[in-house]
Amino acid sequence: MEHQRPRKQASIGDLVICIDTARTDGRGHSRRFIGLVLDKSITVYKIQVVDTGEVFYWPDSATYLWKETK
Repeated sequence: MEHQRPRKQASIGDLVICIDTARTDGRGHSRRFIGLVLDKSITVYKIQVVDTGEVFYWPDSATYLWKETK
Protein backbone atom coordinates (compact mmCIF):
# COMPACT_ATOMS: atom_id res chain seq x y z
CA MET A 1 0.00 0.00 0.00
CA GLU A 2 1.41 3.37 -1.00
CA HIS A 3 1.29 6.21 1.50
CA GLN A 4 1.11 9.73 0.14
CA ARG A 5 2.17 12.63 2.26
CA PRO A 6 0.01 15.74 2.11
CA ARG A 7 0.99 18.29 -0.53
CA LYS A 8 2.45 21.54 0.69
CA GLN A 9 0.46 24.63 -0.20
CA ALA A 10 2.15 27.24 -2.38
CA SER A 11 2.75 30.73 -1.03
CA ILE A 12 2.84 34.05 -2.82
CA GLY A 13 6.06 34.19 -4.84
CA ASP A 14 6.39 30.40 -5.29
CA LEU A 15 6.74 28.76 -8.68
CA VAL A 16 4.12 26.10 -9.37
CA ILE A 17 3.41 23.57 -12.09
CA CYS A 18 -0.19 23.89 -13.28
CA ILE A 19 -1.96 20.87 -14.78
CA ASP A 20 -4.71 21.51 -17.35
CA THR A 21 -6.65 18.24 -17.56
CA ALA A 22 -9.18 19.71 -20.00
CA ARG A 23 -6.53 20.17 -22.71
CA THR A 24 -4.03 17.64 -23.97
CA ASP A 25 -0.86 17.80 -26.03
CA GLY A 26 -0.18 15.79 -29.18
CA ARG A 27 0.64 12.66 -27.18
CA GLY A 28 -2.59 12.75 -25.14
CA HIS A 29 -0.95 14.00 -21.94
CA SER A 30 -2.49 16.79 -19.87
CA ARG A 31 -1.09 20.22 -20.71
CA ARG A 32 1.32 21.60 -18.09
CA PHE A 33 2.84 25.01 -17.59
CA ILE A 34 4.88 26.86 -14.98
CA GLY A 35 3.44 29.85 -13.17
CA LEU A 36 4.26 32.31 -10.42
CA VAL A 37 1.78 32.64 -7.54
CA LEU A 38 0.74 36.31 -7.31
CA ASP A 39 -2.11 35.92 -4.80
CA LYS A 40 -4.06 33.12 -3.18
CA SER A 41 -7.32 32.31 -1.46
CA ILE A 42 -8.36 29.08 0.24
CA THR A 43 -8.85 27.07 -2.98
CA VAL A 44 -7.68 29.31 -5.86
CA TYR A 45 -4.35 30.88 -6.84
CA LYS A 46 -3.82 33.94 -9.00
CA ILE A 47 -1.10 32.72 -11.39
CA GLN A 48 1.18 34.49 -13.87
CA VAL A 49 2.38 32.11 -16.58
CA VAL A 50 6.18 32.28 -16.84
CA ASP A 51 6.34 31.82 -20.64
CA THR A 52 3.62 34.26 -21.71
CA GLY A 53 3.08 36.63 -18.77
CA GLU A 54 -0.66 35.89 -18.90
CA VAL A 55 -2.43 36.23 -15.53
CA PHE A 56 -5.43 34.15 -14.47
CA TYR A 57 -6.95 32.19 -11.57
CA TRP A 58 -6.22 28.47 -11.16
CA PRO A 59 -7.51 25.88 -8.64
CA ASP A 60 -5.03 24.74 -6.01
CA SER A 61 -6.03 21.11 -6.64
CA ALA A 62 -4.41 21.35 -10.10
CA THR A 63 -1.10 22.89 -8.96
CA TYR A 64 2.09 21.43 -7.52
CA LEU A 65 5.04 23.26 -6.02
CA TRP A 66 7.98 23.37 -8.41
CA LYS A 67 10.40 22.27 -5.67
CA GLU A 68 8.13 19.39 -4.61
CA THR A 69 8.21 17.51 -7.92
CA LYS A 70 10.33 14.36 -8.04
